[in-house]
Amino acid sequence: MTLHHLKITASDHVMVVERLLQVTRYRGYRLCGLSMVPAEQKNILDIQLSVESDKSVENLAKQLLKIIDIEQIKVEDQGLQTYQVS
Repeated sequence: MTLHHLKITASDHVMVVERLLQVTRYRGYRLCGLSMVPAEQKNILDIQLSVESDKSVENLAKQLLKIIDIEQIKVEDQGLQTYQVS
């Protein structure tokens, strides 16, 4: 299995983390780590999500972007390449 790190910028709403975890679980990714802190901007969260799977992480990122409160996702693969999913 491959470990993937996602850096997510989201609105600070009550259900955003629950929705994020639900989509991750439904898509078959194993949660390895989660951290969340308020961003410098008001009502914004910086979320770091680590998941493990044999599946492509781009599929998960595209599904997470469908959550209305998620604004941006950057994926860091094991080769330490960072790219933004839109």
